[in-house]
Amino acid sequence: MLLIKRNVRLTTLWLLLCLAGIYAGAQAQPSVQVCRFWGGRQAALSLTFDDGLQDQFTLLRPELNRRGLRATFAVIGSKVGGVMHSSQDKAMGIDGTPCMTWEQIQTLKADGHEIGSHGWEHKNVTKLTPGQLRHEVQANDSAVYAHVGVWPQSYFYPGNQKTAATVAFCEQDRIGSRTFQTSIGSKRDSLWLRQWVNGLLGQREWGVGMTHGIQTGYDHFSDPQVLWDFLDYVASRQDSLWVTPFAEVAAYVRERDHAEVTVRKAENALVVSVDCSLSSHIFSYPLTLAVGDYDVADAVQDGHPLALTRRGGKTLIDINPHGGDIFIFRFRR
Repeated sequence: MLLIKRNVRLTTLWLLLCLAGIYAGAQAQPSVQVCRFWGGRQAALSLTFDDGLQDQFTLLRPELNRRGLRATFAVIGSKVGGVMHSSQDKAMGIDGTPCMTWEQIQTLKADGHEIGSHGWEHKNVTKLTPGQLRHEVQANDSAVYAHVGVWPQSYFYPGNQKTAATVAFCEQDRIGSRTFQTSIGSKRDSLWLRQWVNGLLGQREWGVGMTHGIQTGYDHFSDPQVLWDFLDYVASRQDSLWVTPFAEVAAYVRERDHAEVTVRKAENALVVSVDCSLSSHIFSYPLTLAVGDYDVADAVQDGHPLALTRRGGKTLIDINPHGGDIFIFRFRR
């Protein structure tokens, strides 16, 4: 009887150990997924500045460049080199705010900032006939291309006025358009702006900040130091906050949401296939893969080694979403 009980206990122990081993093995299966934002960042932020006002070049550009931040400038082709009028300027006795020249816009592009389209004449696209809408959009695209050498990859609606039909038209052959935004101009203070960024991080979201004038012009700051302090805070959070122009985040998010990832095992390697259904002519921003529970030694795609970053117990790998299979090799034991 004692021998039977002992054998039962040993059998039970053996079964428990086997089950534990199976469970541990299941837990150790490598995971491969596309990160929510590039570089495994927790949240994303795009700073967008409308109307192409000159103090965005003279005042804002040096502050952005000093901190290594890149932003998006939405220009109005017919206003380049001219002036914009606002109720704030009128109240201050100012007869219009000067706009940037094409040479200044070229310099912004050379700095790495994005040049977006705010329409040829800053018209409410929901009030236009099909022919007027075509002219408003295409004339500005052509002007930016002729003077700056880049086709605007994002469209910004004057007054944030849009419909599903106008969005569909304005997004043709480009990455996207600003369909949501948060004002970061005159009515904000430093505390509010910090709390907004903290909220983006906490909720793992993409925030699109929007404003116009810096020292003069529509929605300008009573004290531009509020904006400079905000830029300081944003720059200090870049370990977890992806701060980059609008079109780059829009491209990443669209690619991420249209990418199907499959993984198969080979000896000492994982073979990862990514199928992205979007056009590679427009959507070509690198996606970041996060690989967990796998001792990654190196990774290769299309015969080229890929850079590896370790963060939070995972290995991050930037890949071409339209490239061939990714071979992820593990350390040999």
